Amino acid sequence: MAIKFYIATIFLLLASIVIGSFGIVFAKECLLPWYLVVALAGVPSLLCFTLGVVLYIIATQLTPEHYSIYAALLHFIIKYHRLYAGARMLRRFRASCEKPRKVQEDVLQQIIRMNKYTDYGRQCNLGDIHSLQELQRKHPLTEYSHYKSLVDRVGRGEKNVITGEKVTRLILTSGTTGEGKKIPQDGYFADNIMTLQEALQHEMFPGLNPMQSRLKIHCNGKIRQSKCDLNIATGMTVEPYMVKYMVVYSSPPDSFMIEKVHEATYVHLLFGLRDRNVGCIYATFSSLLLEVLNFLQINWKKLVEDISCGTLDPKLELDPCIRRNLTNALGSGDSRRALEVQKECEKGFDGILKRLWPHLKLISAIDNVGLRDCFKQSAAKGVEIYSPMYVSSETLIGLNLWPFNTGEEEYALNLSDSVFEFIPEEDMDKPNPPTYFVDEIEVGRNYELLFTQRYGLCRYKFGDVIKVTGFYKNCPKVKFLYRKATLMNLVGEKVDQGVIQESLKEALSPWADSTELSYYSVAENTLRNDLFLENSEAGQSNVFYVYFLELTTTDGGKLPSDLKPELLAQEIDKNLCKRHEIFNRHFNFTNFLTHSKVYFVKTGTFHQLREYILATTTTSRTQFKMPLKLRTEEMTDIMLKNIHH
Repeated sequence: MAIKFYIATIFLLLASIVIGSFGIVFAKECLLPWYLVVALAGVPSLLCFTLGVVLYIIATQLTPEHYSIYAALLHFIIKYHRLYAGARMLRRFRASCEKPRKVQEDVLQQIIRMNKYTDYGRQCNLGDIHSLQELQRKHPLTEYSHYKSLVDRVGRGEKNVITGEKVTRLILTSGTTGEGKKIPQDGYFADNIMTLQEALQHEMFPGLNPMQSRLKIHCNGKIRQSKCDLNIATGMTVEPYMVKYMVVYSSPPDSFMIEKVHEATYVHLLFGLRDRNVGCIYATFSSLLLEVLNFLQINWKKLVEDISCGTLDPKLELDPCIRRNLTNALGSGDSRRALEVQKECEKGFDGILKRLWPHLKLISAIDNVGLRDCFKQSAAKGVEIYSPMYVSSETLIGLNLWPFNTGEEEYALNLSDSVFEFIPEEDMDKPNPPTYFVDEIEVGRNYELLFTQRYGLCRYKFGDVIKVTGFYKNCPKVKFLYRKATLMNLVGEKVDQGVIQESLKEALSPWADSTELSYYSVAENTLRNDLFLENSEAGQSNVFYVYFLELTTTDGGKLPSDLKPELLAQEIDKNLCKRHEIFNRHFNFTNFLTHSKVYFVKTGTFHQLREYILATTTTSRTQFKMPLKLRTEEMTDIMLKNIHH
């Protein structure tokens, strides 16, 4: 650890002794009253002693060597405050799992008390709702269109429209599977998420040192202003008031305001690589981690040069003030660390993360494209990949208390913030489906999830379908299955992306040693039926699935000669028939569905798709999820223009 922290510790402890001793002697000589002795000597002595102890704790941990004493103290205060507050929140969470029905009844009453005098509360007679059953009976199921005009009024500065809470910002949802929405929120939501995340990671990974820096891969979203100066931005966007709290990460706080993806990725990697003691990597989604690893493979030589010389690539398009602050933070460079990074990158990228950061404990990322096992066998050997919570722009849905589970993540429902209801999967398209509460659902069944929350959304259907996997105490455990918007549904078969992924993975298994699936997306051919007529067969309906796959080989060469799109399509259909009864019926018996089509696309095609979506939707780079289902003709065109012949 940096010697300066030990030196500062010794200095402060000695100062404490000297000030205290001087105060006692001075008091005896001058016969001062005790309260003046305490004020003049006791308080400064105690302050020096406390700071000395804190700096000793900092010195004995894996604190970044480049930290100033001020930055280290600020990091300490933020971290330990979050750990203390987060531990209390976790205790409350666990207590809520004992009596879920009672907790949900209490939460409903809190929400009603808060919102019954709003315009919406009076309009819907929220004050007349006194129980979960009355909520079910008296308030309709809703979607965003039900609230859009009310949210627009909030954006114009009207108060008590939909919620009694003070609204400080409007959160933009990603819009990846449809039009982005604006969700009223206050600043405490994001703070609570970060606090809980810190506490969860500390509890689940006790070897993760509180003073270790975290490498956060972040590209900031644009912040717009409503007519009444409310910030309108995505949930991942770092707003100016948050910048001072970013000191806990390996990158200087200013770097979190960079809005260009190449520049942001370069800067965060540069400062992350400079600190060999990084303990955690935050990447939002596993697909983002894949992009960062690809970026590192391409740019590591330039990064090493900048680490060594303390320079910042002049080609980076950065705000002059940000560039100046980042350059100052780099100091005179670190040739020793640069040499370490160079040696590890030259060895190849198998197990690269643990070799670059020997004290790395975990990667915090949602595995949105099924890459977790692949990473743990390649670049992330020896590092856990953990999704600590299931969260949407509207509410915190659940916490993951099982970081070392194999397979997909499970989450215990967060019962203290929202009231949850569940629609059985088979009923979710009915006009008025039955709903069930947390103590009425069954293990092993699939449900569409809806919630009532304190910012005014009541019995809100946001499109997620979950599976109940068991119970934690008396609280349901769930795993995310799919978004309703990603269902494949040409003739009423309703095949979800979990089934698609499993069928695709099995179909590719004969080539698993030599070929990796980087990305895939599937489309219903009715998006561009004119381009797929050649697939029709006599006596069959001309509707089918179209798969676009971006494949890479482990040796960087050509795809195996026996890996043919036609053969792969047959295997995928065969696997879908095994896994999905209705698909099998429509494929093999009614002939409503015919054979799928598979296209291999060129490397970089999905990068083009990402740039198109970022340019045409409200999603930000940090919350971007590669669409597993193509939903527009324009998206399909990008794929078709890049077919690998």
